[in-house]
Amino acid sequence: MKKFLLAITIFFCVNCAGCFQGGSHLIITDDGEVFMRNRLIGVPLIADSIETFRKSFENKPNAEISPVAENNMSGYEVRVHYPSIEAFAAEGNPLYLAQDGKCKGIQRKRGWFFDTYNFDLMTTGDRKFSPSEAAAVQSMLSQVSFDLVIELPYSAENHNADKADALNKMLTWHLAPVMIGSIADKHMRTQFKLWHRDNVTITALIELLLIAATIFFFRKARAEESESLAKDLTFKRNVFGGIFIALAIISAYMLFAPINFTDADIISAVAP
Repeated sequence: MKKFLLAITIFFCVNCAGCFQGGSHLIITDDGEVFMRNRLIGVPLIADSIETFRKSFENKPNAEISPVAENNMSGYEVRVHYPSIEAFAAEGNPLYLAQDGKCKGIQRKRGWFFDTYNFDLMTTGDRKFSPSEAAAVQSMLSQVSFDLVIELPYSAENHNADKADALNKMLTWHLAPVMIGSIADKHMRTQFKLWHRDNVTITALIELLLIAATIFFFRKARAEESESLAKDLTFKRNVFGGIFIALAIISAYMLFAPINFTDADIISAVAP
C-alpha cells in the first residue's frame, strides 16, 4: 500500500513539476503605505486555480490585475495599494489573518518616536506525506517556487525568514513546501519599527533649546555682579536644566523600553 501511495505521489509530482510559480511581495514604506504585489502563473493543468486566484481580487476597487505569461505558463499579477498598514491589516488578506491559538496576525504598539509592528503569520498545508514521500515531492517539485517577501523601510528588529538581505530589510519565506504538503505548516515572524520623523525632530529641537537656555543662564549668572539677580538667573538655569534632564530620561525610556505585545494589540482581521 505504501509503495502504491508513493507511486501516486511521484506521478503527481512528475505531471506537476514546474507547473506553477508566484508569490506575494509586500512593500512597506517609511510613511506606512503598503504596496502588495501577488503573482501566480502556471500551466493549463491548473488553470482553474489561477482563475480562482484572479477572482479573489475582482471585487477590490484598488486592485490592478494584469495577465502575465512566461515560457509555457500564464497567469496574473495583482497590485494593490493601501494607505496604511492598518488599512491593509483590516481588509482580511488570508495570509495575514490572526488565527485563534495559532498566530496573532498583525499587531501594533503606538509610540511617540515610533510605532512597533509585529507580524506573526501562519500558513497550513493540506496534505501530509511520510518522510519518503516528502523527499520524493521535494525532489520532483524543485522547480516550483512560491515566496512571501516583505520589504521594510528600516531593518527588522527580529525575524525568522528563510533568507534576508544584509540590512534585514528584505525578508523572504519559502512557502512552496507548505503548498505541496511536504511540511504541515509554517510560521513567519518579524518585528519592526516605523519612525515618526516629525516627532523625533520636534523632540530634538526642544532639547537643543533647553540646553541652550541652560547654558545661557549659567553664563549670565556667572557674569552678573548683583547677587539677587545672579540667584534669579541660577534658578532659571536650574529650571531649564531640570526640564532638559527629565525630557532626556523620558525620551530614553520611550526609545529603549522593551515592547510586549498582547491580544489587545491585534489590528488584523481574525480568521473565522
